[in-house]
Amino acid sequence: MGFKVVNTIHLPGMDFGEKLLAGTGSTLVNAMGRTEDEIIANAADADAVICSGPVQPWTGRVIKSLAKCRIIASLGVGYDRIDLDAAADSAIAVTNIPAYCIDEVSAQAIALMLALGRKLFQCDRAVREKNVNFVPPARKNVTEILSPMFRLSDQTAGIFGFGKIGRAAAMKAKGLGMTVIAHDPHVLDEVIESCGIEPVDFEELLARSDYLSIHSSLNGSTRNRFDMHTLKKMKPTAYIINTARGEIINEPDLINAITGNVISGAGLDVTENDPVPAGAPILNVPGVILTGHSGWFSATADSEKAFWHRAMEQAVYALEGKWPPYAVNPEIRKKWMERWGKK
Repeated sequence: MGFKVVNTIHLPGMDFGEKLLAGTGSTLVNAMGRTEDEIIANAADADAVICSGPVQPWTGRVIKSLAKCRIIASLGVGYDRIDLDAAADSAIAVTNIPAYCIDEVSAQAIALMLALGRKLFQCDRAVREKNVNFVPPARKNVTEILSPMFRLSDQTAGIFGFGKIGRAAAMKAKGLGMTVIAHDPHVLDEVIESCGIEPVDFEELLARSDYLSIHSSLNGSTRNRFDMHTLKKMKPTAYIINTARGEIINEPDLINAITGNVISGAGLDVTENDPVPAGAPILNVPGVILTGHSGWFSATADSEKAFWHRAMEQAVYALEGKWPPYAVNPEIRKKWMERWGKK
């Protein structure tokens, strides 16, 4: 009996690791799904699904329609739009790619820090539009465009979320000579200290950070974690950087905080609505750099292959009756093995 694997994020010409299905008796169906109804129409009879957990709506309604499905294999680290409770009820394993794009996203966070702190975009515009040169005696231009600007080694980078990407960003900031502090309620202080990073509570993270870089997952406790109440506890010269999930920051509050000089600016690889819709207020806020969820990308030879293939690898495990190693819902393993496990 053959299996049906549905790839709901089909990109023409992309190698999703189809060859990995050889020997499983599987047929791969590429069918893009952007809405609940589209996903249900394309994947209701699937034995395995390759999807985008951070983007597509894997709601309880969608998951309940997957009568034969063993696994929802999500591309990327995040899986915040997958209803894990519904998956548990249906004995469906949910997987992610925990080790993907660690270097890329942590580098994106550091790049945003440097671009904001050194005011690179303001300098670029001044040179292009006003023929400005910052060499003295152009003191007035320096003051108007560059101030305030601080020596990097005198600045503190705060890391919110000390997982793999947060840890990599912390080490890169430390390598630049910055003081680095971190807060993660799910990571022991001793683990943070073992990396040479100072663990702090959330209030101290807000108060001390010159650059506060977000690297946590999106969940009930982190959604809108950075609202006006918390932003007011930061320095007026501080910047917030987000390469995690847009909903962790309350975007209207962020806009008001920047335009009201509560903080200096933000570097956002992710936004509340991702992608940013035309005419969104965040597009017109000075002091905000937007990079359109590009932090994951790398042209390194094995980067895309690692990304696209690892989800398929998890699907193959499940189709062979083996518990997939990247499962994020291990609590259902016994139930899953009883239903789908290799006999």
